Amino acid sequence: MRRSGLLLAVGLLLALALIPLSSTVSVNAQSAEDGPTVRGTRFENQWPDSVVVSALVDNASEVESATFLYAILPEGALTREAAEIAPGDVTRVTAEFPTRDSQLWIPAGADFEWRWEFVFASGEKYETEPQIWRYEDPRFDWQSLKEGDLEIAWYDDRGVAQSMLEDGLAALEEISPFLGLDELIPIKVYVWANSEDARAVERIQSERFEESVITGGTRVLADLVHIYQPSRWVVRHELTHVLTKLAGEGPYGDLPAWLDEGMATIAEGDWLERRGGALQFAINNDQVLSLRSMESPSNRPGFVDIFYGQSAAIVLYLIQEYGTDRMNELFGTFKEGSSVDDALMKVYGVNRDELDNEWRASVGLGPRESEEDRSTTIEDEVIGGPEVADGDQSEQAQSEAATQEAESDQVQEQGTSQASETMEEETDESEEQASARSEDEIAERTTEIQRRQDERRAGPVFEVSGPFPWEYPLIGVAGALILVSALLLVRVLTPRRD
Repeated sequence: MRRSGLLLAVGLLLALALIPLSSTVSVNAQSAEDGPTVRGTRFENQWPDSVVVSALVDNASEVESATFLYAILPEGALTREAAEIAPGDVTRVTAEFPTRDSQLWIPAGADFEWRWEFVFASGEKYETEPQIWRYEDPRFDWQSLKEGDLEIAWYDDRGVAQSMLEDGLAALEEISPFLGLDELIPIKVYVWANSEDARAVERIQSERFEESVITGGTRVLADLVHIYQPSRWVVRHELTHVLTKLAGEGPYGDLPAWLDEGMATIAEGDWLERRGGALQFAINNDQVLSLRSMESPSNRPGFVDIFYGQSAAIVLYLIQEYGTDRMNELFGTFKEGSSVDDALMKVYGVNRDELDNEWRASVGLGPRESEEDRSTTIEDEVIGGPEVADGDQSEQAQSEAATQEAESDQVQEQGTSQASETMEEETDESEEQASARSEDEIAERTTEIQRRQDERRAGPVFEVSGPFPWEYPLIGVAGALILVSALLLVRVLTPRRD
């Protein structure tokens, strides 16, 4: 009896000892709520092609897969890169993402938000807290100057960077009222010393880079500008593109290029000195571009300066003629998603062609002859298959189709020879009409051109100073000096007789 009591007491003690043991096993079982512990994440910049990211992770024995998640700020989509898992005493996860290929391009200076995602064998997921990392050109030791909403990153000349900062702040202050912007976003400007240093920075496509070099820089993200040829007008121009995007880029597309580039060109300050000559030549010879053709920038040789200068002149005309409030409203209307004609009609009561002729009249040119706009025609056409066309034909279209079918059957019944003779006669008659019409059109066009030349305002639109008072006397003196020099030269070269 005493032995059985002793055995019972020992059994109770063993049971009590096993209870905490089983509890400990349950607590140590890994779950998504606990999650792995990431000791640290390292970014290895494989410039300019990719970035390798790796991390050491504790408590990852039951992790089945790992993914690196990131999004380019401020508007990039979430991207996923599968990571390799190397188990051990401490688990290592490694992922690599491209930075410069045809599918994805991450510009230098971009900030992106990142985090790790771990999936357990049970299917549960665990994500780390998001963090920010900046991708930079590792060839240079970058420093930065910051004031207000503007940050200038540089590596070569602090004085140049300081000038970029001052000019950039001035441009933001001057242009914001025209766009109706009360608040700005933080903006970054990365300044390379020259275009050669920046050659590996841009996208793979060389044409895009060369176009950017011509303009000295480019806006690459909503909050990021690259400068390849540091100068006052370049930083002012490109920063204005940040503002125009913020003020007017809507959900269905970009701003028309003449409005976007026109505002940026005005912001340069000295645009008339660099673009005015080409614009004046185009005005004098009636070679200005049509507003419909200025929906995208012109890259035709000889027309680049005309495009930028004319874009600035048109935007300046709208501001001077209708005021700043209307310009604010125009950008706001584009922000809502309006088309070009709808926005112009809502704000100014004119369409593109009417605005084109208004501006032409302001510089002394006559109205432009109306032309068929195939871009608009294509946009208005119904896109659909045969079932749409058959079901939506109007009664008039069906009647015309039936008439054409009946006439076709009648021609077939008349025989091959008669049809051939009829076609030849009709062809000769149409050729004669076309020839006569062509001659008439040429005569009308010649008369119209002469009328425009007669009506054109005398003198240039942008005044050019005339000859100074002593120009012709000086030319005469210079000619006399040349003549005397020639005579002396002949005297020196003529051999003397003994």
